[in-house]
Amino acid sequence: MTANPGIQSISDLTASTRLTTGDIPPPLVGSSTTVISTRLYLFAGRLVSSRRMTNELYELDLETYVWTKFKDTDQKAPKARYFHSANQYKNSIVFFGGMGYSRTSNDGLCVLDDVSIFDLDTYTWKHPEITPSSFSPRPRYAHLAAVTANKLVVVGGQDMSNSYIEEINVLDLDELTWTSSRPFEKHCGAYRSVAVSSTSHTNLPLYGNNVNDNASITSSFDSTSSSSDTNVPTPLRKSTSQQALSTTNNNVPNTIRKPPSVGAFGRPGSLRRSPSGGQNIVRSRSIKRVQSSSNSYYRLSYTTTVTEENPNPIYLYSNYNFTDVKRELQVIAPPTTSNYQIMDHSSNMTGAFLPPGLRFPTGAILGHHLIISGTYLTNTSQTFSIWALNLANLVWSRVDTGSCFSQGSWNRGILCEETNKYFVLGHRDRSLVDDYNHRQTNFDHVTVVDLEAFGIYQPPPATMSTSAQELGLALLNDANMADFEIVTQDDQRIPVNSQLLSQRWPHFKALVNQQAERVPKPKYDEETIKNPDEEETILMYNNRALEFPEPYPVTIAFLQYLYTDHLLTSQQHHPQILAQLLLLADMYDLDRLRQLTSHSLHQSLSMSTAALIYETAALSRQTGLQIRALKVMIAAKKMLQQQQHQQRESRVPPQIGDGDILSSNWTNPASPPLSAAIASDTRASYYDPYSTAMNLTSQSPQSSPIQTRTRSSSSVSAYSSSISNRGYLPTIQDSVTQNDMSGERINNSISTRSLRATRSNSSLSTSTRSSNRSYAASTTTFGTNNVPIHQQSVSSENRVYQQESGFGYASGGL
Repeated sequence: MTANPGIQSISDLTASTRLTTGDIPPPLVGSSTTVISTRLYLFAGRLVSSRRMTNELYELDLETYVWTKFKDTDQKAPKARYFHSANQYKNSIVFFGGMGYSRTSNDGLCVLDDVSIFDLDTYTWKHPEITPSSFSPRPRYAHLAAVTANKLVVVGGQDMSNSYIEEINVLDLDELTWTSSRPFEKHCGAYRSVAVSSTSHTNLPLYGNNVNDNASITSSFDSTSSSSDTNVPTPLRKSTSQQALSTTNNNVPNTIRKPPSVGAFGRPGSLRRSPSGGQNIVRSRSIKRVQSSSNSYYRLSYTTTVTEENPNPIYLYSNYNFTDVKRELQVIAPPTTSNYQIMDHSSNMTGAFLPPGLRFPTGAILGHHLIISGTYLTNTSQTFSIWALNLANLVWSRVDTGSCFSQGSWNRGILCEETNKYFVLGHRDRSLVDDYNHRQTNFDHVTVVDLEAFGIYQPPPATMSTSAQELGLALLNDANMADFEIVTQDDQRIPVNSQLLSQRWPHFKALVNQQAERVPKPKYDEETIKNPDEEETILMYNNRALEFPEPYPVTIAFLQYLYTDHLLTSQQHHPQILAQLLLLADMYDLDRLRQLTSHSLHQSLSMSTAALIYETAALSRQTGLQIRALKVMIAAKKMLQQQQHQQRESRVPPQIGDGDILSSNWTNPASPPLSAAIASDTRASYYDPYSTAMNLTSQSPQSSPIQTRTRSSSSVSAYSSSISNRGYLPTIQDSVTQNDMSGERINNSISTRSLRATRSNSSLSTSTRSSNRSYAASTTTFGTNNVPIHQQSVSSENRVYQQESGFGYASGGL
């Protein structure tokens, strides 16, 4: 049966192919690629057309996809070479070794051991003179290299006779001296291995009594480990799959609601005068004081800066014997001393599926994941493949990008950590097999893979210590430090400090300054005597109360963020609160809050929260989070269908005779529970290792601060009510129909407003793009995003569990 050409795989939404322009490099062999910020630097290689080596440098803007050729007017570029190494150190690129030309050898070739540095501040070349020592590396090419702290670590490679070099050498990049050398009895080279280290720390998410700032994925290094590379230690730290977080019992709205428009405080763009005229602010007792116990705090994983005192390890991954693939993983401790550890974790790697043999692999670290990509060639399959190893539990998962690599020649994968994107260079019209036989890399096209759609991303950075965050919460609880009031939708008053809010919330600053007036600054007697003629003015607020059209739980969570610059409390991490905070972040253009809430929603993603997170991500334009939530929804639907099918097949119908009555349980079999466990292979593919631990909805109904929702959100309810009478289910398609969303409604005891932000009448606006944004779901797409649907008929017996699982059927439509 021919597949419907209109049907599109969800995986196809995670990747797109772009055409590069500008000074496109010619096809090359053995060139190096280095990404710094949003720029890719390509150096040297051998020209495929003439088989001559080059020393030219190119730069690709990863936002505009324009190539620029660097002009070496001073003729100071290093010798032409290929299969060398290139690594970032600070704002420069360090090049080492490779194969180049020689005037003395018979074949005119030689292997190199020189070091060159390209300074990106001045765009100039430097060639430091390094004094030879007993630690100096032998000349080599096709080797591996990685930078951790201020050390360049060179691993393996081949000499001029193509024999593997079994040693590791360490270069101090500040002193420019080789500091250590040690044997390493492994065959490591560019054809089969990668060596990578991250430029930043990523801590594990912790909570309760386990809170601290120093728990990282490198915690397996301890003083009791042997320095021998043959020692096999315990596996890297694993996340616990059964842990659940406690929550507080607060009355929280149970649906996504419209965030306030840019100027909407009470009347649009207005401030409300305090009853006391702003002189004596009423100190409300409605503020819920944060408990002093550490159990009330959450610590998500954050990104911190790598220091020389606490550097990252180097991950060395190898695959070989491609007919019966062997996989190895060594973790090289930071080489701060000459007897640094090398630990073998090869036997600890697991997964529902393991990566195949990848030729000329490339690798990178992003968050908690080691990303490996390369060419996969067999008699039946020729493609480019991307895999991710979770470094918290050493579980492999495949990055399924759909059909984007099914044709064309894709040759080199690179990571842009700043955008959580993986870029694959190649040519979409060439033959992969032909180019691989020539070891050719093309640069005419680039495929962009959104890794966030797979739960792989760099967590937001930590901006202050945990003690400073707790101090911020204490400041919010101290009414004596307040000079302003926030009035919530349910008429609760929260005293706040206006200066602090003005620093963290630009829209608040603009709004209060608009109604303030300048008055002379009061002077004391000594100041009058010193500067009798000098007059200074200050802003005096006429109104000291602000109406914030959100209920108390959302408002206090928002203020807690403003006071701490983090999401710290248990209430802030509830999925419904996070959904509201993400919409507020999008409305007020608060990038920091957007990053934090998206990060926390990734950790909260489960079957019961997927629909809520999907719609929130669609309304706030978080495409990666939206696609990942959609994957979970579809995986849950398939699992429930399989369980119900198995349940029906295992149940034998009773023989109905005269006078027999058919059991009501047989005529309407019970739906499988929504809490049924997802198969392990599905969980490995779609879930972050911490999503179960961070799943707040796994609590009992008594402990949850939010009443269990029978519908994921308003747009899902509206869509379901309009479509349930037709017996359709959504799947992915290329086109979308604009209909059936006019009857949108919200079943919520707190608010009956639609999910649409009206244009503010205020002349103040934080962002022009925010003032007229519509948050209504106006198409049949679960929200205003570009994930279209295809309507497909559904059998009547499937509707019961569809209604229970929240996949879009209203109770009145069956």
